[in-house]
Amino acid sequence: MNIKIQFMLDSNPLLKKYLMEHSGYYKDIIRNPNFVNEIINLMKKEYHLTLPDKLDKIKNNISLVNTFMDVLK
Repeated sequence: MNIKIQFMLDSNPLLKKYLMEHSGYYKDIIRNPNFVNEIINLMKKEYHLTLPDKLDKIKNNISLVNTFMDVLK
């Protein structure tokens, strides 16, 4: 495995955890180091780290605060 890829895996604990859960991807990374970007996208989708997921979380938090403020009135 490429040193750059190993450093990337060591510096990102979520990616490392994802690869431990889906160990078949190690073989794909060894064969094609460019596949790491695809794996990162898959990890973000599974752990809800994409932009729409983050925006939805912010929307839910604002709604929660708004509901809390209505209760206090």
